Amino acid sequence: MAALYAGDKKMSDDNIFREVEDDMRREQIARLWDKYGVYVLIGAGIIIVIVGGYNMFNWWAEKRAAENGAAYYQAGQLVNDKKYAEASEAFAKLGNSAGGGYQTLAGLERAAIFAQEGRKGEAVAAYEKVVRNGTDPVLRDYATLQAATLRIDDADPAEMSRRLAGLNTDTNPWRYSARELLGLSAFRAGNMAESEKLFGQILGDPSAPAEIRKRAELMLALLVKAPGKVTIVPQAKPGTQKDSQTQ
Repeated sequence: MAALYAGDKKMSDDNIFREVEDDMRREQIARLWDKYGVYVLIGAGIIIVIVGGYNMFNWWAEKRAAENGAAYYQAGQLVNDKKYAEASEAFAKLGNSAGGGYQTLAGLERAAIFAQEGRKGEAVAAYEKVVRNGTDPVLRDYATLQAATLRIDDADPAEMSRRLAGLNTDTNPWRYSARELLGLSAFRAGNMAESEKLFGQILGDPSAPAEIRKRAELMLALLVKAPGKVTIVPQAKPGTQKDSQTQ
């Protein structure tokens, strides 16, 4: 009995100590809450606002992308229907309201409409706007090439060289077309040596597209006086030789 009583007393003491510890813990938590509770609530509120704002932004971005995609498609349909004035207006509106890729694409489409209608000056200006404001470097270079193509009949070699300097490098994907334009410009100006050099660069580049190589061969056939006098300039691997620039 004494042992049983001692065991019960020990259990009772343990319960008392546990209750005391629980009370002390609750008091500590209460004091901490009184001191820092407001900051916890503020932090939780900030997290809720951030998460909610992030989700809202994603929803808004997806909605805008869908709207811009639909507007781009509808403007393209107007082009297919040859309603160029309406299509130009639709692309202009999209370019002003959309950002990023759709703004660049809308600018390119509007420039192409001007070119289709024979409005070369407006087309060049529209392409140059894409060059200044476009977000994609490949599309900016494409716009540069298109503007230079429209200027080929009127620009002197110095202007063409200035326009195409950034494309006339061994690493630019538009280099073949740029060198073709520069070669034509030199030919028109009577600089046969420079023209031959540029068309020779095209033939010396094994990765040049077949159609451009064929046109380069035809031009070189006009330039050389004797058969077999074609000057082909082998292209060095990128990084091993300075790019050839037309001055």
